[in-house]
Formats: sequence, C-alpha cells, structure tokens
Amino acid sequence: MKRCAALFAFALLVLSAAPASAREPGPHDVAQRNATEPLPAGVKVKGATIDQVWTWTEDDLLTTGVAVFSSSERATEQHVTERKLYVQLYRGKPGKLKQVRLVQDGVSGCDFDVTASLVPGSVTVTDEDTDGKVELTFAYDTACRSDVSPVTRKLLVLEGTAKHALRGSAKLDVGNGATEGGDYKADGFAKQPALKSFAVAQWAALLSK
Repeated sequence: MKRCAALFAFALLVLSAAPASAREPGPHDVAQRNATEPLPAGVKVKGATIDQVWTWTEDDLLTTGVAVFSSSERATEQHVTERKLYVQLYRGKPGKLKQVRLVQDGVSGCDFDVTASLVPGSVTVTDEDTDGKVELTFAYDTACRSDVSPVTRKLLVLEGTAKHALRGSAKLDVGNGATEGGDYKADGFAKQPALKSFAVAQWAALLSK
C-alpha cells in the first residue's frame, strides 16, 4: 500500500510539472454558423453566395472574430466561365467589428472546366504559437482545365493582418498506384516555426481531399 501511495504521489508530481498544452491559451467558442443566419453587425459579404461563416472569442474574452467565406460566378448558357472566392477576416468588440484581412482569388475567362472551391474540412481557428493572436487557416483549389491534371492548391494561415502560405498543387491519383502533384512552396513563415509546422501538417492531412 505504501509503495502504491508513493507511486501515485510521484505521478501527481510529474503531471503538475508537465508543461501546458501548446495550443493554450487560444480562441474560445469556435463554431461554424449556419450560413443562412443573419451575420453579426458590421459584417458585409464580398461574394454573392455565402459558403461558410465561422465565429470565435479571443483569449481576452472580449474580442470577437468572424471569418466569412463567400463566392461569385459568371456563366454562359453552356458553362461557368468565372468563379471568384473571397475570405474576409473580421475582429473587434461585438457590434464594432472591422475587416482586418481580405483574400480574393479564383478563375476568370475560362473556356474549359472551372475549379475554385474551399477544400472540405480545411478551416481551423487556433493559436498554435501561443502568442495570443488567433490564426485562421484554410485551403482552396483553383484550376481551368481541359484535361486531367492536378489543380492549384493554396493553404493560407492568417494571423491578423499577416499572411503565411503554402502554394502548390493537390495530389491526383493517375492510376496503378501512381500520383501527380502534392508538392508546395512555403512563403511568409520566417521566424514562425510553429505556424509552419502546423501548416505543413495540415497540408499533408488534406492531400487525400
């Protein structure tokens, strides 16, 4: 019994001395809202169609964050010729939200097959470097193709007004166990090793999507 008690006490000591999780502190109450619900006051959507809306509370428990993913497209009678993607990052006190970052990309003037879409399951809201600044991470694909080839893929990490990116292509299964694409180049991660590690891990996790 004494040996068990000693071991239990040692375990408690080790646990109490263990460092806090790398993801704390961080955003609170992160949630994907119903895209058909009214948006928070002050948020104006860039695109014609709202695709996703995310909200959270920052670590001070006073500042609200909102991310709006929207899109617009043009089409002839035959097919879609243009599709634009918009990502708007808002933050501030409730009722006093201000847009701090706008990302816009897409495909225009395409006579072939248009791809411009958010990668499913790619949106995350974290504080990976534990600096009290929330990161919004997401990935999207773009292409104008008349053949079977990998689409262009970008994974962005927004931290306030700062933008970090992995730019490359999605992985394409070409049959017989062979693949094409899946490579990337990193940009803007200088002195941000934690964010780069997180982005690379996210890229790898999304390669099958």
